[in-house]
Amino acid sequence: MVKRPPLPETRPLVSRFLAARLGGECSTRAYYDEREDHAVAVVEALGSPETPLSTFSTASLHAHENRLEGEDRLEGEDIRVELLMTVLSSHDYAGNVVATAAFNIMKSGWLAAPGVVFPDAVREYSATSTTPHVMWTEPFVFDDLSTASVEGVTQDIHWLQAVPLTTREVEFLRAEGYDALTARLEAGDAPYFDLARESTV
Repeated sequence: MVKRPPLPETRPLVSRFLAARLGGECSTRAYYDEREDHAVAVVEALGSPETPLSTFSTASLHAHENRLEGEDRLEGEDIRVELLMTVLSSHDYAGNVVATAAFNIMKSGWLAAPGVVFPDAVREYSATSTTPHVMWTEPFVFDDLSTASVEGVTQDIHWLQAVPLTTREVEFLRAEGYDALTARLEAGDAPYFDLARESTV
């Protein structure tokens, strides 16, 4: 029998920190990749921030590097992150979405930062979703998680929220930029929590 990998010792600290801020009915579950040689903890908060929504957030990704790329002053800086997603409670596969996104960071070195898209992150678990991709943003549902200091964790943790996007919205993002897309989503009052919503583009 293959021994499953352990989660970091700081995981319980982050799980408790999250439970106090997310509200709802919270539990923590370990997710494993296909070969079960990588693990990530996900806090599942049913009814958070309110019914009929639920929020899913990683709680152990902060133990892995997330080095920024680009030409600004933060290039190369290791910004530790956790990933969260708020959805209709019926979209209960969202835990798999954030866990797989975390594995892409842990195993393949994918960058997680505002404006970055993880393609097909939703499609992998729902072939019928109209929003197959996710873009990371500042956590607008839980803005106190933008940058958080968790007692017992050495580095600050920055939460990123998944905004599900249609393929046309991703194309608009690439053509017009992050600010233009977020303005479009806000103007269209796009229900960020509905993985079967219509496109704003």
